Amino acid sequence: MAYDFQSLVTQLKELLDELERQETLSEQGKKLLTNAKSNADNLSALFTPLANVHNADVHEKRKWGGSVDTSDRLQEDTGVPSKSHGKELLLLAESNDDTRISLMKRLASEYRVISVTNGIQALERAKALNPDIIVSDILIPALRGDQVCRILKSSMETSHIPVILLTALRTKEDIILGLEAGADDYITKPFDFTVLKTRIRNILNNREKLRKMLLASEAETDNMNYTNQLDKVFLDKAILIIEKELTTPEFSINDFCRALGMSRTSVYNKIKTLTNQGPNDFIRMIRLNKARKILKSKKYPIAEVAWMVGFSDPKYFSTCFKKQFGTSPSKTD
Repeated sequence: MAYDFQSLVTQLKELLDELERQETLSEQGKKLLTNAKSNADNLSALFTPLANVHNADVHEKRKWGGSVDTSDRLQEDTGVPSKSHGKELLLLAESNDDTRISLMKRLASEYRVISVTNGIQALERAKALNPDIIVSDILIPALRGDQVCRILKSSMETSHIPVILLTALRTKEDIILGLEAGADDYITKPFDFTVLKTRIRNILNNREKLRKMLLASEAETDNMNYTNQLDKVFLDKAILIIEKELTTPEFSINDFCRALGMSRTSVYNKIKTLTNQGPNDFIRMIRLNKARKILKSKKYPIAEVAWMVGFSDPKYFSTCFKKQFGTSPSKTD
């Protein structure tokens, strides 16, 4: 996986420039902004050697015929178990050693936990690992937790990742600042661990409900409560692209990614997170949902409907249809 470190720096600087143009910042906010801009100017120098090390590692593996498969490398480099272990992946960003170790131990029974100690690491791991949820303290070094959240939530590639912010900052202004960054929840310290545990589970459960709603054949994205508007924009665009290519059996994943303007990895992560399906299954689902609507009209024979939604083989269409809806196309009411 290519780590686009300079892109992160550019996004950060654009965000800071946008904040500077706002006239509602308090004196404390202006000081924080000044510090953040100073840190941003040093990020390129920090990232360049990291990128060089990563590229050298990939080159060395290819030179000797080694695999550079993304999932294999992530597991080797981070020690994160694969998804087959069944637990959701939680990224914890906390600079206090005692707090970080304590939270890791207590969360490990329910989640695969990976921890970082600063905001730059949090951004890098979030883009590389696509965690199911992020729990981050606000006052972490290099890049504040709320700044990390704002960058993630403003990018189409990562806007779907839920973020819970932890902080000892208790003023109304601080809380609003955290929520305006796009955080899914905001918990002030000290907190009861049971509260944190419950809120994590509630967010993940709500995400699962959204997945089930989307997979329902009559579901409309306008009726779904997305925490980030970019997720709805992405799904609306993805569905529109597929519907425009319904009669094209040759429509491929590469065509799909090209139309979305995103890499295969980003498209896979986004669709898998939002629907719990891979891109191929998602495309097939949209085709079959459309077929079901057409069949209900009783205007066309099954073979023609199959062709109308991109299936060149009516028998294969019937097999997929029955698997999706539990009934054959001929029995659709």
